[in-house]
Amino acid sequence: MKRCIFSMAVALLALVMLSGCATAEERAARAAEQAAKVKVALTERHYKIGVDRMYPMKGPSKNVSYGYSVEVRNDSLISYLPFFGQVFSVPYGGGKGLNFSERISNYRETQVKSNMRRIEIDVKNDEDTYLYTLEIFDNGSTSIDVQARQRDHISYSGSMEFEK
Repeated sequence: MKRCIFSMAVALLALVMLSGCATAEERAARAAEQAAKVKVALTERHYKIGVDRMYPMKGPSKNVSYGYSVEVRNDSLISYLPFFGQVFSVPYGGGKGLNFSERISNYRETQVKSNMRRIEIDVKNDEDTYLYTLEIFDNGSTSIDVQARQRDHISYSGSMEFEK
């Protein structure tokens, strides 16, 4: 009886180990598929990054509600981001903040690590000049730094959004 229980336990352990190997292969396949999606989106310059957290220059980080994003469409940047910090010059009525759609004046992409790319985007609107620095990993996770001439520096974290 003890021998039967021991052999069943060994068989069960072997089954669990084999199923673990299959899931590791599946995870690797999913990671490769995600990396391919990220690469295609960056190559086509057509991608959207959903933001979930903001890191102001002064004060604690804050969770961000769903819906805030940065989107690149070929030669345009669509920024819909919350801002928390000091503003040095504001137009009458408060201005647009970081909510605008403008043409990109300069777009630079570099491979920093084997699994990360850094994209620097220069954009200007009637209120300010901005430098958006995006660090995008193969798994789609992203950090965004925004530097403006008339505002405090601010950062965000989020992930790329893909159509299903």
